[in-house]
Amino acid sequence: MRPDETVPMESKVLQPVSGAHRMELYPYIRTVDMLSSNSYIISSEEQLALIDPGGVDDQGERLVEVLAGLYEGKPRPLVVYLTHVHVDHSLQLCRRDLFGGFDQVGVAVQEEGALALEGGSPDMTLSRLLGKRIDPISSDIRLLSSRDLRDPCRRRTRLDCGMKIEYETEKWEISPGLALASQRIPVGGGDHIEVFHTPGHSPDSVCIRTGDLLFLGDLLLASNPGVAGIPGWSRTELMNSIRKVLWILDERKIRVCCPGHGRPMDAATVGRTLERLYRYTESLDDLALIDQDWAKETAGYSHEALREMERLLTIIAGRLVLLSSVLEDLGEEEAAADIERLLDGAALDDLLACAHRHLLSHESAGILDIELVHRAGHIVGKLDRLFEKEMVRGLLEDHLLRRTERLLNDYMVTFRGFRPHQMVNYGDINAIVEESVDQFRKKPFDEDAIMEAETEVEYMEALMARISHVNLSDRVEIVLDMDEGLPHPLMDGERFSDLVIDLTERLAASRAEGIVLSTEGCGDSVVFRILGSGPKIKNPFREAEMRFLERSISLCGGVAVGGPGGEREPEIAVRFFV
Repeated sequence: MRPDETVPMESKVLQPVSGAHRMELYPYIRTVDMLSSNSYIISSEEQLALIDPGGVDDQGERLVEVLAGLYEGKPRPLVVYLTHVHVDHSLQLCRRDLFGGFDQVGVAVQEEGALALEGGSPDMTLSRLLGKRIDPISSDIRLLSSRDLRDPCRRRTRLDCGMKIEYETEKWEISPGLALASQRIPVGGGDHIEVFHTPGHSPDSVCIRTGDLLFLGDLLLASNPGVAGIPGWSRTELMNSIRKVLWILDERKIRVCCPGHGRPMDAATVGRTLERLYRYTESLDDLALIDQDWAKETAGYSHEALREMERLLTIIAGRLVLLSSVLEDLGEEEAAADIERLLDGAALDDLLACAHRHLLSHESAGILDIELVHRAGHIVGKLDRLFEKEMVRGLLEDHLLRRTERLLNDYMVTFRGFRPHQMVNYGDINAIVEESVDQFRKKPFDEDAIMEAETEVEYMEALMARISHVNLSDRVEIVLDMDEGLPHPLMDGERFSDLVIDLTERLAASRAEGIVLSTEGCGDSVVFRILGSGPKIKNPFREAEMRFLERSISLCGGVAVGGPGGEREPEIAVRFFV
C-alpha cells in the first residue's frame, strides 16, 4: 500500500507546528529500511518530547544533540514516547547513558508495550526477527493503562526522577460497538500531546497528535507483505484502528500525517490510503506467523526462486533478442523495434544483478533472513511488471510463460504470508504425463501459415512464431513406459503437468539423447519417474536445482523419493498417494 502523495517537510530542521500555539517540530526522516524508524522531536513550553528514538546509534546521537541544544536554551523535562516497542523504533533506549545529560527523563509507552519492554520480549519487540538484542527496559508512564480505561478521568503523578505529569483520559463511541480512547497531556502554552490507542500492527501501537499533525507509527505498512502476520499482529484490531484513525483525521482536523517510515503525507491522501488499506486488510485471513522460522524458510525459498526466475526470464529475453535480430536482418525494422519494447533488457539485467548482490550478501551474513525476503519481494514485484505478458503470448510456448507467471505469483503469495494456491484432486497420472509430453513436443506455429497468410499482419505473426521457436523435442527420443490401470492419486494436475514439462525440458537442454517417463503402482501410491541418458548429458538436477524442484514437487501434492541420479543418467522420482 503505497501512499499517493507526500507533503513538503524538511528533515532535520526545526520548524513550527501548525495548529499549535507554541510548539516546534524537528523531524528526523530516514530512507525507508528495516534498521530504524523515523524520529520526531517536539519542543513545547513545558516539555521536550521525542517520538521513537529509533534503532541506530548515529540517529540517537543526532537526536540527543538537538535535544541538548533545546534543553540548554530552556531546561524542561524530556519524555520519550514510543508509538510501539519494535526495536527499529525503540532500540536506542537500551543505551542507558544516551539521555544522561537531562535532569528529568521519562519513557512513555502503552501498557502492553511497557510489559514487553520490561520483560525484554524478543517476540513483541521483534528483536529476534530483526537480529537484535534488547535488554529489559523500565517504562515510567504507562499510556492508556487498564486502570485509566476503567476509570477515565484527569490524573496527576510524580515520577521517580521528579517529573510531574498530568493527563486526562477520555473515551468515545465513534460508531456502534467501536470505542476510541485517548489521553491528553498538557505541555504548556495552551498546547497538548494527545495519544490514541490504535492496535493491530502490534498490541501497543498508538498514534500521537500535536496541533494538526498526527504521528502514525507503522499503521500504513501494517498490512504489507512480510509485516502482516508478525507476532502481535491482529487483522481485526487493525481494521478497527483504521476506522479510528479515519475518525481522528476528521474530528481533530488533521492536516499532515507523519509515518514511522517514509515521508509525511497530507491527511486527504492518508484517508484514501487507509480506505484502500481497510479493504486489503479484510482479505488477509489465515496468514502465516511471520517469525524467525518463517523468515529462515522464506529466505531459503528466495534463493531458489530468484535463481529459477533468472533462468526462465533469461530464456525469454534471449528468445526475444534472437527474434528481434532476425527480423532486423530480414528488413523488418519496425517489427524488430516492437519486439525490443516487449522486454527492457537493461532493466532486467539490473534487477538480476541486484538479486545476485542480495543473495551473496545473505550468504555472507551481511543481511538478515527477513531483509532478504523483503528485498527479494521488491525485486520480484518489479520483474512481474517488466514485460508485456499478453503481447509475448503467441511468440513463446504457453507452458514457458505459464511456469514463469506461476513462479512469480507463488513467490509473492508466499511473501504475503500465504501458501501458494493448490487445486488438489484425484488425477489420471498417465493422461497428464501424455498430455504434458504432447505440449512439450507441440510447435507454437503452423508450418504452412507463413505461405498461406492473406494479410501482412497474419504473415508477420506466423513469421515471428516460427523464428522464436527453439525445438528441443527433435533433439531427443522420448519414451513413455507407463503401467496401465493405475489408481488416480491426489495431485494438483496443472502444477504436475508444468513439472513434467520442466523436467523434460531441463534434460533435453542438458544434451540428453533419450528420456524415459514412467509410472508404476506402489502399494497405496503411484510413482512417476523421469530418466535422462546420453554420452554427453550433464546432470541438470544438482543440489541447488533440486531444492527448487523438491518445493515444486510438494506443491504438486507429491514427495520426491529418488534423485538426482548419476551424472550420465540423471533421474527424479515422485510419489503420489491415492
